[in-house]
Amino acid sequence: MPNPEDFTDTRYDAVVVLANLMDADGTLNDETRARVDLGIEAMKTARAPLLVMCGWAYRDDSDICIADAMRRYAIEYANLDASRIITETTSRDTVGDAVFTRRNLAATFNGPRILVSTSRYHAARTLEIFAFVYGPTFHIDVVGAGAPPSAEQLTSEARSLDAFRTTFSGVAAGDADAIFERLRERHPFYNGDVYPRV
Repeated sequence: MPNPEDFTDTRYDAVVVLANLMDADGTLNDETRARVDLGIEAMKTARAPLLVMCGWAYRDDSDICIADAMRRYAIEYANLDASRIITETTSRDTVGDAVFTRRNLAATFNGPRILVSTSRYHAARTLEIFAFVYGPTFHIDVVGAGAPPSAEQLTSEARSLDAFRTTFSGVAAGDADAIFERLRERHPFYNGDVYPRV
């Protein structure tokens, strides 16, 4: 697993940070804060011009998008320049993070080199998902915060990755339109089964 210092001689066009959880008032939990902190450190080390926060207003008791809460944290507690932080508030999970950052924001990245910050247990699945969604014209790396994964976490990640592969079976990597349509048709977070259809 790469560390931010590994990117001292590498430049990225954007650092994308994936959310975990927050309180109703937008206070980030420890895992989300660790991901944001790692993303900020990686952004500075890799000289990336943009930091992208992902995540929707997922709580029934709050209308705050977790991406906005992450952005606020980066500005208030890390003194990061607000103009360098953008949000993607449509995404409801890791697959959505990849699909909607590619669909809605990638054109603003001014280059194909993307670094994703998440938790260490989640890094391998994140890399496969983002590499598939963005396709071969992009270069994706992932950094992970926190402790090494537990056996339970690895089992859960493997199940989720199997579901992802099944959902997108037969779709070509990087085919943005086909990937988006498959998401809307078969992913329960986006096809209306669990949450409203996108």
